[in-house]
Amino acid sequence: MKRPILAAMLLAAGLFFLSSCESKGPVAELKAFVEKVQEEGGTYTEQQWAEANEEFSQLLEKVNEAQDMTAEELQEVARLQGEFAAKAFKEQAGEALEKAGALLDGFLGGLSDDEDADNQPQE
Repeated sequence: MKRPILAAMLLAAGLFFLSSCESKGPVAELKAFVEKVQEEGGTYTEQQWAEANEEFSQLLEKVNEAQDMTAEELQEVARLQGEFAAKAFKEQAGEALEKAGALLDGFLGGLSDDEDADNQPQE
């Protein structure tokens, strides 16, 4: 009686370990990465965005090397590319616009200070 139970437990454990050792396909890896960037990208530094862009490029290379992709997988890859590009643009362009706005405010402030000095009566 103990042997069948022990054999079943060993078989279940073996199947569990085998299934956890399976590598993700390239589309699944890309999807997991894009989901991570969607969640965390708002806090990325400029350096982290550079690293994320590099990793995204590497994952796309793996996807492009895959020979047996279905039409659904190709659509998923296209969707993920769009999501990543939108997030990257939103975060990186937003930061650049904030910097440009601060520079513009400083520039305009400098101009108004010059105008005030020009309008001061000279003694």
